[in-house]
Amino acid sequence: MLEIKNVSQSFGNNVVLDNVSIVITKGEIIGLVAPNGTGKTTLLNIIMNFLSPDSGKVTYNEKLDYSTKKKEIQMRRHLSFLPEIDDLYGELTGMEHLNYYARLWSQSTKEVQPIVDRLNMAHYVKNPVKTYSLGMRQRLCFALLLAADTDVMLMDEVMNGLDPDNVDLLTSELIKLKEQGKIILIASHLLNNLDLYADRVLFLKDGQVALETHNSEQKKDLYLKVLIPEKEYELLKTENQLPEGTRYIASALFCLPLTGMNATEVGEWTSFFYSKGYTETRIGKIGSSEWYNELYTND
Repeated sequence: MLEIKNVSQSFGNNVVLDNVSIVITKGEIIGLVAPNGTGKTTLLNIIMNFLSPDSGKVTYNEKLDYSTKKKEIQMRRHLSFLPEIDDLYGELTGMEHLNYYARLWSQSTKEVQPIVDRLNMAHYVKNPVKTYSLGMRQRLCFALLLAADTDVMLMDEVMNGLDPDNVDLLTSELIKLKEQGKIILIASHLLNNLDLYADRVLFLKDGQVALETHNSEQKKDLYLKVLIPEKEYELLKTENQLPEGTRYIASALFCLPLTGMNATEVGEWTSFFYSKGYTETRIGKIGSSEWYNELYTND
């Protein structure tokens, strides 16, 4: 279990994190979402002890923290952070990077070749990194994290620079890591993709966790969704008794909860919207991209 306890961090008068507490359990992927400059990377840096918080602490399995040098060394055996592209050495090959990481963390390179094969890197991994495209470098950074094979993995924009096929490839790898019991915290702007594998998504705002969604629960909570103008929504509220749990997101997306409705009632609502000229109705959960619009659109 990884626990962030009452962490606060300010830079001058700018409060970036305000008493943030998060618990992540084994085999759980947590998505971390917020606009740029609002605390995502700062929180990841604090978890890795690249930055000391003004207050609060980070613990692993309730025993390890960064309070002493000895404990810090033990912590670092369990945590790894997705390398940045600028951390790669242009003159070294991808294979040299991977062998180094594997020896550094697990003292063995036996898993390096399987990682190369799974990520379809064999055709370029023995070339110098300076010859790689952005997507190839990003894939190498993810491969380095796999080579480290730590219990806790932190990632900041892991899908950056990847084409759709490689986004799908890394997504499948993340699901496998979850099945292996890894603790994973990912900051990402690819919100629809994040919904595919994250167990929970945390939205940071004003230094705190403003919203936490649970994918296991949301799969049960389906909505009839339709885009309607705000004036029409206000009129709709006066003309109809809307079910409990109805939401109007970002002053644009009307979400009608289908819990407890039968097929006839769903059909009646769909017909109602159709009669008003709103023919593009759809059914689904409220996704992270929609929550993002709700929280940050008017900021």
